[in-house]
Amino acid sequence: MSRVNESVTLEDKVVEILSRLSPKSLLRFKCIHKSWCTLINSPSFVAKHLSNSLDNKLSSSSCILLNRSQFHIFPDQSWKREVLWSMINLSIDSDVHNLHYDVKPLNIPFSRDDHNPVQIQGYCNGIVCLIEGDNVLLCNPSTREFRLLPNSCLLVPHPQGKFELETTFHGMGFGYDCKAKEYKVVQIIENCEYSDDEQTYQHCIAYPYTAEVYTTAANFWKEIKIDISSSIHPYPFSVYSKGFCYWFATDGKECILSFDLGDEIFHKIQLPSKIESDFQFCGLFLYNESITSYCCRYDPSEDSKLFEIWVMDGYGGVKSSWTKLLTVGPSKGIEYPLTLWKCDELLMVASVRRVTSYNSSTGNLKNLHIPPIMHQVTDLQALIYEESLVPIK
Repeated sequence: MSRVNESVTLEDKVVEILSRLSPKSLLRFKCIHKSWCTLINSPSFVAKHLSNSLDNKLSSSSCILLNRSQFHIFPDQSWKREVLWSMINLSIDSDVHNLHYDVKPLNIPFSRDDHNPVQIQGYCNGIVCLIEGDNVLLCNPSTREFRLLPNSCLLVPHPQGKFELETTFHGMGFGYDCKAKEYKVVQIIENCEYSDDEQTYQHCIAYPYTAEVYTTAANFWKEIKIDISSSIHPYPFSVYSKGFCYWFATDGKECILSFDLGDEIFHKIQLPSKIESDFQFCGLFLYNESITSYCCRYDPSEDSKLFEIWVMDGYGGVKSSWTKLLTVGPSKGIEYPLTLWKCDELLMVASVRRVTSYNSSTGNLKNLHIPPIMHQVTDLQALIYEESLVPIK
């Protein structure tokens, strides 16, 4: 007679099954019984569900969060900006390379000014960090929770005259501090004064950057030390990986700025040097938990672009090696990559502002039908998204 493994209880099996379901289903199941609500809200279950989502490497599909805007102009010449979010599930048949996808509209339920864009500044564990006008928000699209962050401690009102300090948002990152076990937002502030009332670039007096960190547990901003050169200009959107935030930046030439969320220290990382002189690096995204950068060469005679995708080996430190992952093109009608969702499948923006997926192995280029079909599309952003139950409030 075989012995029954009594260490695995029925409750353990239920927890295992539930932890592999979607947040949408689990939010409905919370209404079944008080005990289920307590279970699904518990930190241990949230952590287990997140771990299963992040470890689902055998899945043949990828989920993409897509953000974009379009303008509506009315007969009286007034206008508003409509922000549209979509979840795109992509998969591909490995044998015949047929691309399958479905698109679901997503409603982010926070009030906003119809004239401001909503831009993604960072992403980690199912939570996106957003900027809308002067507001910074954290949002979990899976649970439809959001949190408005308190006002910055470094940003001041716009100056009215000369020799008044002007502070400008210049870069934001969001991620998880593995040491303190809490989520943080870091913000880089550019500071200057103008020597005349016209506030022209020629009369701008630049001062060193300042920086601040917000922690979800404390719910306030604190100023931190930043010792990077004021000649470094980070792009606003950041990429998070393994306790670090990364920005594509320029400092005479392209580079990467990183921030250790645990030690709260900034570093500068060099991009690959073994590229041809007519290639130029343009941006970053995340692929398989690795920082990935792309460079571009434009051929005006053919009106085509050739892209190279490079992956950084290691993370965080100043010294990092790079490996070229793939070459895309030359292709006509492609503006820039959005994200790499499989090792040879690249989501890109076409010149007509449509989203397309390009397979570097087959050369197949497929436009994605993402309703509503728009013409004046701006602020296109995309990232690989994992659903989670991680709470915002």
